[in-house]
Amino acid sequence: MKAARVQFDPARGLLVGTFDDGVTVESADPCELAERMFAAGARHGHVSMPDWREGDIAPAGGHKIAFHARLNQLCRTT
Repeated sequence: MKAARVQFDPARGLLVGTFDDGVTVESADPCELAERMFAAGARHGHVSMPDWREGDIAPAGGHKIAFHARLNQLCRTT
């Protein structure tokens, strides 16, 4: 299980997941990002995201919900 942080890259319009070891995973689709990060070792409850107070790097609310729902779903199936 790896800790990670997901933030939005407004210049490229992508969600970027960065693990503590520096590995990054990118996707415009939050569900796809969750699947890629799950495959790389991320688990629900160990991924953080900035909120609106951190500005443009905060993923949209809908993206947060979709990402965490999909990651939670993947964790329950293993």
